[in-house]
Amino acid sequence: MKFGETIETSAKELPEEWQPYLIQYNSLKKNIKGIVEELQDTFRTLNLPLPLGEADSGEQGEHGVSSNNGSADAYKGLGTMTAAGTQLPEVVAYNIERHDVCAPYTPPNARTEDDVLLESRFVEGAEETQVTVRLQSDRMFFVQLINYIERTRTFEQAYTQQYTSNVSSLGSEMTFVTSPFKHDFQVWREIFRLYMDADVWSHTEGDLRPTNTAREGQDRFSKFTQHIEATGLTGQLRDPLSAKLLVSFYKLNSELTYLKLLQEMNELATRKIIKKHDKRTHLIAKTQFPQLVSFDTTALTRALICTVYTELVGVVPQINDYMCPMCLNIAWRPLRLECSHFFCSRCVVKASRSRMFNCPVCRSKDAIYKAGVSNIDQALLNFLKLYFPKEVREKQREIQQEITDEETGVLTSMQSRSKPCIIM
Repeated sequence: MKFGETIETSAKELPEEWQPYLIQYNSLKKNIKGIVEELQDTFRTLNLPLPLGEADSGEQGEHGVSSNNGSADAYKGLGTMTAAGTQLPEVVAYNIERHDVCAPYTPPNARTEDDVLLESRFVEGAEETQVTVRLQSDRMFFVQLINYIERTRTFEQAYTQQYTSNVSSLGSEMTFVTSPFKHDFQVWREIFRLYMDADVWSHTEGDLRPTNTAREGQDRFSKFTQHIEATGLTGQLRDPLSAKLLVSFYKLNSELTYLKLLQEMNELATRKIIKKHDKRTHLIAKTQFPQLVSFDTTALTRALICTVYTELVGVVPQINDYMCPMCLNIAWRPLRLECSHFFCSRCVVKASRSRMFNCPVCRSKDAIYKAGVSNIDQALLNFLKLYFPKEVREKQREIQQEITDEETGVLTSMQSRSKPCIIM
């Protein structure tokens, strides 16, 4: 399938109101044909051999030009010919100067003296002429492409503001249903835990991509929603507002998929059309055009993903953020060391008995040795009792069982020592 057909098929996956903000690849492709025709007419007018004879068949000819988008003479190439025009060098090229945007189109057969500039010079004893040609069709091609890109950027800016506002509104409503005094609190905590475990947008496979592609994110989010339905979590939501907010949460993630897909399609369409432009016209804009129009398909989505995690997912505390680094369980009766790391008071006692006096995390000297009852973080202790009551009760039972086992061991050891020694 040709790329033009591929992008038209992919465009149908976007909402109908988003489709006008796609770069119109097929329209730009038609303009390239006009550039080729104008170049051919120009070379015939100047009585030069056509360097584009094989361009229509997709072959790369032997004649090329260079470009410089950073100067006023954008897309300029440099070539030479003899004054008499009888003995041409092996490489014949042409200069192209980009006009002002509002400049009218000049047909090849109506060119003025300003459209074709000749400059003679002597090189190694032979007179050569530099030819500069202004191509209106090429200018219009890039103006149209840049207009498409600017229109898309304007849409993205407006959409980002609206998306951020929607996330904030949803976060405000989420605060009400995720109160620790509400029944749905535990359900929401499990939903968000599964969402983070699914790594819908955060790429964690070590290939240096900051986020997943639109397809990857869509597949992972689909598996996440299927898992939510399979576990019956949606049926456990009692508050009607919770069900409504869950649908809104799903919608926000779907819109992220659309946005990322739109960016990826536009980036690919731009790269493809520039490549085709250079191949058909032999103007080398590929290496320079990304400096003029740069695409970043990750920065915007990263910012929006961060907003979702901060305003929504972060509303419900997760137990992983309050684990003791020693026992890997909830940090009950947390002692905060002078280095700011916190641990279970029970783990700190056992570490001190084992003569482990430095912080196990940052190796702060004597941080455990100096810790005492005054280091108990009372605010964090109350927070854990409020948001993780079930886990706190389980941890208390484990600690009590551990203490009982230790005391039993001590009594058993004392009884064994009280028995008389028997020499065999």
